Amino acid sequence: MLQEFLADIVFVNGAVYTADAQDTVCQAVAVKGDKIIAVGSDEQIGAYAGEHTERIDLQGRMLIPGMIDSHIHPPGIALAELYEVQLFGINSLEGYLEAVKNFIARNPGIQAVFGLGWLWSAFSGEEALKGPRKEHLDTVAPDIPVALRAMDGHSWWLNSRALAVSGITRDTQAPEGGIIEKDASGEPWGILKESAIWLSLQPSHTPAEYTEGIYAFQRKMHSLGITGVLSIMGNAREPIMQAWDTLVKQGNLALHVRGAVMVQPREPLQAQFAVIDQIKEQYHSPNFQITTAKFFADGVVEGVTSYLLTPYAQAAGKGSDYCGEFLWDQDRLNEAFCLANQRGLQIHVHSTGDAATRQVLDGFAAIRSQVPAGDFRNTITHLQLVDQADIPRFKELQVIASVQPYWHFKSPNWWKYVDYRILGERAEYEYPLRSFLDQGVIIASSSDYSITPVPNPLFAIETGVTRNMYSGPALGVEDITDMDDARYLLNKAERLPVTEMIKSFTINGAYALFIEQQTGSVEVGKQADLVVLDRDLLSINPVDIDKVKVAMTFFAGKLVYSR
Repeated sequence: MLQEFLADIVFVNGAVYTADAQDTVCQAVAVKGDKIIAVGSDEQIGAYAGEHTERIDLQGRMLIPGMIDSHIHPPGIALAELYEVQLFGINSLEGYLEAVKNFIARNPGIQAVFGLGWLWSAFSGEEALKGPRKEHLDTVAPDIPVALRAMDGHSWWLNSRALAVSGITRDTQAPEGGIIEKDASGEPWGILKESAIWLSLQPSHTPAEYTEGIYAFQRKMHSLGITGVLSIMGNAREPIMQAWDTLVKQGNLALHVRGAVMVQPREPLQAQFAVIDQIKEQYHSPNFQITTAKFFADGVVEGVTSYLLTPYAQAAGKGSDYCGEFLWDQDRLNEAFCLANQRGLQIHVHSTGDAATRQVLDGFAAIRSQVPAGDFRNTITHLQLVDQADIPRFKELQVIASVQPYWHFKSPNWWKYVDYRILGERAEYEYPLRSFLDQGVIIASSSDYSITPVPNPLFAIETGVTRNMYSGPALGVEDITDMDDARYLLNKAERLPVTEMIKSFTINGAYALFIEQQTGSVEVGKQADLVVLDRDLLSINPVDIDKVKVAMTFFAGKLVYSR
């Protein structure tokens, strides 16, 4: 074969799942430069190997496309790991206080303590409804402000000093869509929810620290086989954009990154979109672009701020007719959706409650006649409760279902004490998955990291297949050996095949990021974003998928991670 047709790398003797339209499984792949030049049998690909070709014998291991996390918050916990107290893996008040105490001891002279990862399930009684009280933190930090974010990011726990520094008193009114929890006398309890969290003092980092965090984030993604992300950001001036841009300018960005910028319900819409237009132009390179407008329709179930079609259970402590709150006026939301799509922006909406999702779909339906036909790939994410009657509307309105399968089981330290207590029997039908596939809806999977503390797609793939616990050791309990183990099983009718779960992290994720012509499947002409796994997901017991390891990750034909 002529030299120009010889490969730089050939992968042979493997189980190659291509994620193409035919679900092709083959043995071997040839790569030249940054592109895939051939896919087929060992014999076929052998013809592309020359004297200088690197030959990687997969020895039966699996090769899949680079995976894509279509809803993630870079740099995740990279900055928090460097500069904040970590509460992940702790499920007790005593543990949280000990962690804060030790952090202060290790950082003498620190001016304020920030941290993240506390769980609602660690508390009982009134604290299971309102959240933990400020007085707990006062016992270990009476003089230093402490602000700790819940694992879901929607509630902050402050001590008395943090409330004082933030200017939050009994007379402070929560902004619309927010909650300042108070005790019976009207004094702040120590918990801020939803938009009220912005009343608190906030962690601050230098541009250099953000860049350091993004480098650490990229390394973590590569170690998990992730080669593309939708970077969920806050306001249009968030320093994370500059950090991504620094990697671009240094020639060190080795991820497909698309950015989503928040649109706020109570700020002037035209002005917000004018700023997004500006940053779209400012940050536009092949691997980093701003493509998406992010919206919040409601809050979270555990904070009793999801917007539901029927009231919360009595145990939620909100009375007999409380359904939560929709965070937008419907007409204003429709206007914002219209402005976004008219500018060519994708719409990406946080919605956890069934009523919120219905109103978001209503908004998409309302703007169809006002927006020129286009390929917007509008998305609703989280989808904890969805009325079955609304699922066909996703297909009808061409809406992507962005799901986090990591959460699609009865967590031993969560589901019974939080979801079931607050929702009652509805919790048995949380997180539809197969229902979307059956209606022809495109499913894109993601982690919402750092809400999911370990964003390993293999954990999510297993849970999507089994609807059961992915790892006992990771959750502090005995592991399961049977995917039908009833203790943690959540509505097994919503299970998906392994191939569909892989596609939700590959070609479907690429579609959600508008890059399916470049990546997302192992096909000739596409960029060589490839992941080698040490076992074949299609041939092992599904309950063992979490034990599979990423052996190698390639981005654009270059090895970016190896075990």
